[in-house]
Parts: sequence; structure tokens; C-alpha cells
Amino acid sequence: MWITKRTVLFHHETHPHVTELHSPMIFATWRQCRGQILWSLAVIFLLILTAAVSGWFVQRSGESWDFGGICSRWYDGGGGCRADTALTLTALLVLLLPFTSGMLVGVTTFSRDFEQGPENLDLRESTGLVRWYFLRVLVAFVPITLAMTVLGLVLGWTHTLGRGQATDEATSFSLMEFPNFQTTGIAVGAYAFLAMSTGSAAALLIRNTVVSMVTTLLVFFIVPVALSAMVREHYTAPDIDVQPIDGLARAAEYAPSPYRNLDSRWVIGAGFADTDGNMIDADYTMCWGSDNSDRQQQALEVDNCLREQGIDHYAVVYHPQSRYWHFQFIETAVMLLCSGLMMALALVGAHGLRRQPAENRLSEMPKSV
Repeated sequence: MWITKRTVLFHHETHPHVTELHSPMIFATWRQCRGQILWSLAVIFLLILTAAVSGWFVQRSGESWDFGGICSRWYDGGGGCRADTALTLTALLVLLLPFTSGMLVGVTTFSRDFEQGPENLDLRESTGLVRWYFLRVLVAFVPITLAMTVLGLVLGWTHTLGRGQATDEATSFSLMEFPNFQTTGIAVGAYAFLAMSTGSAAALLIRNTVVSMVTTLLVFFIVPVALSAMVREHYTAPDIDVQPIDGLARAAEYAPSPYRNLDSRWVIGAGFADTDGNMIDADYTMCWGSDNSDRQQQALEVDNCLREQGIDHYAVVYHPQSRYWHFQFIETAVMLLCSGLMMALALVGAHGLRRQPAENRLSEMPKSV
């Protein structure tokens, strides 16, 4: 299999005409992967169109929309409610698209080489290993990544429409909260690229299509959850809004929530704090002894009781909306760094597959589904 014309060209990579191989290789890769690429791009285009049209309705209404707004009955929801429903469902699908891209594009783009017979192995053996891998990344991964980025930008645009007219705390939201951050901006494309890179690494290391898909799902699921729960809020130091103790109002049944605001801030913590800013748990059982009917006097007594416990103020820890793009660029860089690691693992897997004798590689084919 090594004694072929294409093999000679591979061993003479400095030949001035070696670049003539690129076009046939790109065409061969496109012909092999065009099914999943076209289907993926078609789905993404439909979501972009849905988001754009729904966002236009939001703009006409002069209102804003938040994730979770769904009409109970489509036919009597009115134009605004239907737009909210369409945008919410679009955002849900955007959350799932990186997973499906990783499994159906990232894995299958490479698993077919050892799944469909020796004629597919010849392309890999006749070209440089790195070139073979990155041509597939260029043909299959890059268009989907760019399309997902456009989709994220369109969804981000729909979130900002009408936001200035919001006058009720119930309409407040932050683009930095889940799932708004994961479904808007440029980070969406980075998520998709990481998922597909993870799928390629799983396919070339495990060499079993179904197991590679499951592995991709599990590995990629950890990354966004870990970033949302533990890492993202520490990208920069948060701001602190110092508020009066106001203990009686905060202990009421319907106390004002620090997580609902009108400036779209991302609140990551709130509570009573001492003079050094350390959070303190208030013990209200020590403050209910008075039967004072004067509510103003009772509120003063409760505040004094809380001060005796070391409480100095009420602190709201948050990131302002103005840091949205800063966080988007940071998270995109982190995702691309993780993608680079996955692609390095994929090349290790491809190198190990290439070093095996042909008969051993062919004997592995029945393992994949």
C-alpha cells in the first residue's frame, strides 16, 4: 500500500508541486463528509432565521424577552408571546447543538476512515499526518463553527432589543447568566469547535463509533458545567454593592431579592457582612423579643440586634453587564485552548493508528458500529 504515486509525493513534501495535492484532498474530504456538514449548516441556518424573525417581532413590540417565556397555548399567545416561545426553543436547541456536533460531526468525520474499508485508509497513508487531520478540521469543523458564531451573535442581538424599555424587575435578566451566556456571543462557536475536537480525539483514540460518541457527550458535558459553576465568576474580581442592613424587610415573607435588578448585573452572591466584607449568617431568633407595634421602631431594634452579631451591612456581589464581552473573549480563549489539547490528543491517536500494520487495523474495523 505504501508503493503508490501518492506515497512518493508524501515523502517529497518539499517538491514545488506538492501543493497540487491540496485541492484533490479537500474535495475528497468534502465528498466524504458533506452529508453531516450540509445537514448541520441547514439546521443552524433555520435557527438563525427563526431568531432573526422573532427578534424583529420583539423589536416591534418595544419589549424585551427572557429565556423561559413560552405560550401556554400557541394560538392565543399573541405575537409577543409567540416570539418569546420561538426564541426560548431556539436557545434550548443552541444548548444541544454543540453536543450533537461533537457526536455526529466530530466523531464520524474520522471514524469512517477505519469503518468503511482499506480504500479510506489510503488517503491517510499518502499524505502528511498533520495535513490529513487539519484538512478535515478545515472542511468539516470550521464552517460549522463560523455558522454557530453567527447564530450566537443573532441570539445576543435579540436579547438586547427593547431592554432599555424595561421598567419592571420581573423583566430583568443578565446576559452573563445561564443559559444566556452559553447561547449568545462568540463563545457559542467555540463550544461547538471544542465539542467537535473532542469527538475527533475520541474517534481516533477509542476507534469505536458508538463508544466515541458517548465519551464525547460525557467529556463535553463537564466543561460548560464546570465553567458555569466554578470558573466563570472568577475571570475578574467582582464588584460589591454595599446596602443598609434593613433586617426586618429582608426577613419578610416576600423579601426583595438581590438577584432581581434592572441594570442586568450578574449577581453571584448576597448576604449580611461584617466591616471586613466577610459574610455572616444572621440569627433572627435573637431579635424577635420586642412587641413594639411601631414598625419603624421595630426595624431599628432588629438592625441593632444584627449589629450586635457583628453585621455591618448587606453586600451584593456581582459582575456588571459591561463585562459581558470581556467574559466572552476569555471563555472563547479557554475553549480554544481546550480544543488545542483535544486536537493534540487526536493526532496522538492518529499516529498510533498509523503505526499499526494494515492487517491489524483492518481487524479492528468490525469493532465499530
